[in-house]
Amino acid sequence: MSGFILRSAGVEDLDDLVLLEKSVERVLPNRDMFVTDEREFYEPVIRDKGHILLALDRGNHLAGASVIRFPDPDEKENLGHDLSLSSRQLSKVRHLESVFIRPDVQGMNLAERLIRENMRLTGQSGRTLSLATIWPGNAASLKLHLRIGLRIRAFALKYGGRPRFILMSGCVPNAHAVPLFAEAMDFDRHRELLKAGLAGVAVHPKPERNTFLVEYLPFRTSDD
Repeated sequence: MSGFILRSAGVEDLDDLVLLEKSVERVLPNRDMFVTDEREFYEPVIRDKGHILLALDRGNHLAGASVIRFPDPDEKENLGHDLSLSSRQLSKVRHLESVFIRPDVQGMNLAERLIRENMRLTGQSGRTLSLATIWPGNAASLKLHLRIGLRIRAFALKYGGRPRFILMSGCVPNAHAVPLFAEAMDFDRHRELLKAGLAGVAVHPKPERNTFLVEYLPFRTSDD
């Protein structure tokens, strides 16, 4: 990991950023996993609506990026509205919009390093309530976001009808409770457990069935 340098993105990086994103999309096993954005989406984030952190390899080539956006509290796309957050909470929301890594350097823990550092940097703005959307079949992304402290709190159709989990930080699971489980693509079961007030807290692979289970537990919320 010492071979990568992290730095903030500038407007001059936008073209390379979009090219990297498109190259990652082309090798995905399922196009529902990731929705690409264009230059027009990223420019306001770079200017004042969030922060984009880049990873550069030893040749100074773009290897990865983490995009965190600050939605306005009254913005329809603020994911906090899906969770009926208060006005105070909505003003603290930051979207972990995406993290994408160049295919030849995947598997080196770079995605987690980028997100954690970007969360640290953007936390200084007061935007400390992290929310993200993830396709229910994306075990790797779910594991990553669960490791950094987010929990599955809702299920919704986003981005033109694509199924998505909505994850949020600030949830403390009751580790002593009896867990319940849902298969990755059993959307009705996920809705049932989320409606019952549980949160998705872990992923359990089922390789013999080429799927995985999501573990649910009751939880309490922290200050953030």
